[in-house]
Amino acid sequence: MPKPSAINREAASSLKVDSTDSHWSRLIGPLIGPLCIVVLMASVLSGRDRLAFRDVSHFYTPLYQYVGERCAERPLTFFWSAMWNPLDQTGMPLAGETTTAVYYPVRHLIYSIPLLVDRSTNETASPNDLSEDASLALAWYVTLHLILASLSAYWAARYLGCKPACSTIASLAYPLSGSVLFLATNPPFLVGAAWLPFALVPLVHSKARGWKLPSIAMAMMVLGGDPQTAFHVGIVAGLWLIVDVIRNLRDRKAWPSLLLRAPRMFGIAATATVLAAPQIWASVNWARHSGRVWSELNETQSFAFSIAPWRWLELAMPSLFGSPWPVNHRWDRPLFLGGDLSPVDALWTPSLYLGLSTLVLVALSLRGSYQDRFRGTGLWCFVLLGSSLAAMGWYGPWHVPYQWLVDWVPGYDAFRYPAKWLPFGTFALAMMAALGGQRALRCLSESSDPNDVFANGVWQAAWFWLSVTLASVLASVGVWSAMASVKSAPIDAVWGPFQTDVAWYGWLACVAHTWIIATTIIAMGLCWKALFVRRTVSWVWVALIACDLMVAHWNLVPTINRNAERQAWQELDHVTSNTAEVGRWIRTAGQGEYPADWATRSDPQRLLAMEVHDRRRWYGRWHLTQKEAVFNSIVSIRPWAIDQFWNTVRDRDDPIDWQQTAAWLGVGGSRTSDGHSHVWRTTDLRFHPYNQVVTEPNVPWPVRIETASESGEQVDLIAVGSSAMSAGAIDDTFVSRRVYQDGGWRAELISQDCSIETIPGTVFNADGVAQGVWCPPGSWTIRWIYSPPGHNVAVIVWMLGGLIIAVLSINSFIRMWFTQSIPGRMTGSAS
Repeated sequence: MPKPSAINREAASSLKVDSTDSHWSRLIGPLIGPLCIVVLMASVLSGRDRLAFRDVSHFYTPLYQYVGERCAERPLTFFWSAMWNPLDQTGMPLAGETTTAVYYPVRHLIYSIPLLVDRSTNETASPNDLSEDASLALAWYVTLHLILASLSAYWAARYLGCKPACSTIASLAYPLSGSVLFLATNPPFLVGAAWLPFALVPLVHSKARGWKLPSIAMAMMVLGGDPQTAFHVGIVAGLWLIVDVIRNLRDRKAWPSLLLRAPRMFGIAATATVLAAPQIWASVNWARHSGRVWSELNETQSFAFSIAPWRWLELAMPSLFGSPWPVNHRWDRPLFLGGDLSPVDALWTPSLYLGLSTLVLVALSLRGSYQDRFRGTGLWCFVLLGSSLAAMGWYGPWHVPYQWLVDWVPGYDAFRYPAKWLPFGTFALAMMAALGGQRALRCLSESSDPNDVFANGVWQAAWFWLSVTLASVLASVGVWSAMASVKSAPIDAVWGPFQTDVAWYGWLACVAHTWIIATTIIAMGLCWKALFVRRTVSWVWVALIACDLMVAHWNLVPTINRNAERQAWQELDHVTSNTAEVGRWIRTAGQGEYPADWATRSDPQRLLAMEVHDRRRWYGRWHLTQKEAVFNSIVSIRPWAIDQFWNTVRDRDDPIDWQQTAAWLGVGGSRTSDGHSHVWRTTDLRFHPYNQVVTEPNVPWPVRIETASESGEQVDLIAVGSSAMSAGAIDDTFVSRRVYQDGGWRAELISQDCSIETIPGTVFNADGVAQGVWCPPGSWTIRWIYSPPGHNVAVIVWMLGGLIIAVLSINSFIRMWFTQSIPGRMTGSAS
């Protein structure tokens, strides 16, 4: 009889169902979280609204649409040939920006569904007609990953031995928490949070033996655009292994398993690397050109989006300090920061709320002896403490531990944003809540009389309720006094002046919500025997957590109505211009990024107005929906050479001729923030004889910009590297174009004389932002080819790794099926 594999034995022991669990609870439990998520996201799933605000709107809505369209050109073989994006900067590899998720199978699947993506084109559309976008596909993409986060948290709690009801608590608390739900505005990091439980739990669980699931989960994080979370998983797993080794130094029986865990971790990391090989190769190759890597980041850039210590109060109170949008009523800024804002204090999410009902279970999980607490929740306390301190970033003690990561891990400062550690702490709290619910159920099942559990419960509950009520009143008096004393509240250029009345009403709503939940918890503790049988108490608590989080976060994810957006677009003053001959644009601020009167008044519809305004001025990546190229578009990873260009421009004391400089960059038109455009002529190719080609040290950036401002594209010098200089002959001509050379471009020179064979040409970087090739005398046609070396090898490794994982998974499933089915058949035959 075949024996189950180590993976199957682990799954069997970890997911063994308690005999007291009913069939319906095991069936319904994992569906409750996804159902709540679908209800929350119903308006965007139906297409009535679309996700708005921040990166999900101006960045990923057009970007994923563009990536989907490029992949749709070769739906089954899109991964075989590396793709070039000519529409951002002076061009960049499409997969080089990890956040594009080119090779992520979930993105490719969703954006391949015709019902979710409108691929029709209307070239005769009026400027008054809003161009179609793939916002519906992105809504389904985001919702699917929120559901995946719920299911993975449920799986993790079951893996730890929790009952279905307690596992359902984790599946609600994790995806519906403020720190995870608001990641709907930043899809790549939502992808990382969704796969996090599948990757972390098998790596830190002391008895785990499986390797396929964590490998796949970590690979999916990288493919989905969030390598940082995968790296953080490795950090947490490695540190916990060290803690385990120290804790078990005297227990020789534990040594064999501890010694095997380190090689297993390296094996999982290697397997994940194989499964994400094309993306890792593309990201590493493009990172060599990244301004993040070569430019020295200051502290405000590395520590941007740090979590201030007072914000941890938001775990127990929903939207405690309000929000800056769509009406500016975030009151902790004027109170604690004095009105001075820096990138360090930028808001990653307006709410960290996890649910007061959830935190009660977290507290229950900490009861018991020290040894019991360490075995049960020690791991999750470690994850919670470490990730919370890391998320505080600048506000951590001596900026530690985030400062250690920046100082000791090469290139870590390029990741940025300490708040990316928040999902780890939230997941730890969700696991502690599930374990706390398990402990409470065990206490109830072992007690014959509820009074044994709630001794003197009525008096304790009464005092606790009075304390909560009194604390709410006193806190409200203090908050009102603090708001009334604010004299220099910050004025936001988009959301307007600080609104004290809105902040006060928001505080009252927060206190009312917290008081109602606290009162409900007290009532349940007193009346549980009279109202419910013990088996249903846990499900009543599940219902309480679901209601608590859904009510608190009903409007947390910003959306705008699609019809209202179309109407607002038609009301704008659109200018028709001839843009057919413009190869590349540059965005200009004109009279300012946003209308000046926005800073003087508030408007509940400001989010809608901002989205329409950003779309008209091609902010972020909106130019991709119209297939227009923009030099100064917002990208995740910008080339260092372009960083040098902008830094040099900022450091100049004298103004420059922007039209001439833009023409030197290959830009043929400018577009203002109000949609007006100005067009001039540029040429695609530029020709420089050998004596006009100089090495880069001889033409530093200030000199290049000075000559560009004076002569535009007629500059009679072009800067190249020493290798390019040595490759040319005195009779050759250097032919260049304003397309970036990342090392993947090569050329073929095809002579007009059929007797001369095609000559392969090496493409060199030129002027930092362009590329060129040496042409010998004669008449030639240049064929530019993008074929980065190593890409096909990475794809082959990826495909072979995926094939091996698939074969091993099928084999494990077949062995498990035979192991479980043969004994049953043998028993039936014997009877």
